[in-house]
Amino acid sequence: MAKSYPETTNPNAAQAFPYLVREVRSGRSTTFDPGFHVMHWHSDVQFLYAADGTVDVQTLHATYTVHPGEGLFLSRDVVHCIRAAQTAHYYNFIYPADQLHFAPGSPANDDLAPILDGTSLPVCPLTMETDWGRRALAQLQELAAFTEEQPDAYAANILVRLLDLVLLLRLHASLVQAARTDDANTARTKAVLQYIALHYADDITLADLAASAQCSKSACLRAFRTCMATTPYQYLIDYRLEQAALLLRQTQDPVASIAETVGFHHLSLFGKSFQKKMGATPKAYRTTKQQIESQGAVLCFGTKKSS
Repeated sequence: MAKSYPETTNPNAAQAFPYLVREVRSGRSTTFDPGFHVMHWHSDVQFLYAADGTVDVQTLHATYTVHPGEGLFLSRDVVHCIRAAQTAHYYNFIYPADQLHFAPGSPANDDLAPILDGTSLPVCPLTMETDWGRRALAQLQELAAFTEEQPDAYAANILVRLLDLVLLLRLHASLVQAARTDDANTARTKAVLQYIALHYADDITLADLAASAQCSKSACLRAFRTCMATTPYQYLIDYRLEQAALLLRQTQDPVASIAETVGFHHLSLFGKSFQKKMGATPKAYRTTKQQIESQGAVLCFGTKKSS
């Protein structure tokens, strides 16, 4: 089921060294990723480090605020999205979980499995409050520094630090039961998110979403509110607007055509909804973003932060 979520592919996955860094500074990302602001997942482990400004990471169970100088670990297959103020500066260090291993058959692989399997430690904040936390953050700071100037033996430097981070988590973080399975609310919410990702341009009803989650409409609504702190309808609108923003950035299609493509049948409603969320009309948004990108900047679009 998770494989249908959007924006999940590591563009370096097919390379011999599939390490990916996404540095986001003042809203601009070194690698464009429209998945930042919609719920998505990937089969990679991810370490986030906030160099400046606060970053909010929402999962199906909680929202984590990462302050400057702090970090966050996200295991594989964790559904999440990232939001931050325009002034924030942060890094995402991403590597395929199934490639962080030693020689086949090595007992060291079993040692690290609880961190890499995606169930025993889905999320872990990294702070300065403990010795091991400070050590982990020092490793993240070094990874951030490597984006400016690659050291000798670059790949080895990266892998050693990633493995040390995983080992620190294995030795010091509190693990949940490996046999734990998602509760009913989480499973239902995942099903709804998957359905929206596949059918957001269609006329979706609450009955459709409930059917996808195999539950009643009231149970579907209750589960989604519990996990997402919003309604399925509002999430659907936000998802459509994110997709519209992507099309405005990457195409010259007419605004009316884009509105229809993402599921808005009334252009006036689309315009008002888009401006409320993005802080600009669709036309102004396109002009600004395409001008920036034509100058060589790759911008990770985002929503307006509420004060």
